[in-house]
Amino acid sequence: MCILLRPLSAILAALLCFVLLLAQPANATGLNIVTESLPPLNYEENGVVTGFATELVQAMLVSAGLQAPITLLPWARAYQATLSQPNTLLYSTTRSAEREALFEWIGPISTRKIFLYKLKTRSDIHLNSIADSAHYRLGLVREMASAKNFLQAYAQADSQLDFAPTVESNLKKFLIGRTDLIISQDWAAAFLMKSQQRRPEELEAVFLLDGSSSYYLAMNKQSDPALVQKIRTAFEKVQQSGVLEKLRKKYLPQE
Repeated sequence: MCILLRPLSAILAALLCFVLLLAQPANATGLNIVTESLPPLNYEENGVVTGFATELVQAMLVSAGLQAPITLLPWARAYQATLSQPNTLLYSTTRSAEREALFEWIGPISTRKIFLYKLKTRSDIHLNSIADSAHYRLGLVREMASAKNFLQAYAQADSQLDFAPTVESNLKKFLIGRTDLIISQDWAAAFLMKSQQRRPEELEAVFLLDGSSSYYLAMNKQSDPALVQKIRTAFEKVQQSGVLEKLRKKYLPQE
């Protein structure tokens, strides 16, 4: 309903409306987005979250007409935040039987290959089978699916396990000899070696642990169904537009 006001009152009313508009949160939908550092899918560069999956999510937000902050967290915190907070989107994550009923799934966005690595210079490490890794100190990222799956399949003494909060810290400990072996996604291992001014060729992929799964986007199960559908539709549009394939060629040329 429009109300005619005197000039001064109209100016004051306009100013009040302007202030109220400025006070509105940019994230009016209530959507929150969390991710971890898993380059080249998602990582921070010069204080900005970027990467293949990040650019994909940003393209989806534009397509859906949504705005939302993207927060980079250690994996365990990002995962728990998505489990506990409705309207929260997590990327990039593995879709597994254990997690299937916990989230709304969108994707897949890329393939996933997990290897057990050692340094080629470590001629003292001898692995005839994956089970032989129990004789060496193993670096893992806490709460990651790759770590959980490995420990469920192969018995390891707690004293031989070294948990890190991020893939970066896991690799750094490995390179200085704190651990003998690490479990890592292949693209992440190559990217992180370069970020440490090391050559990816210094790594030896001893065993392929998982080459059959993929990465997805996941939303809290109690999220607004309309919001979930809006994001799902945005993914489909971005995929059909060719943007997803262009991002794959930019970040994942070896896929």
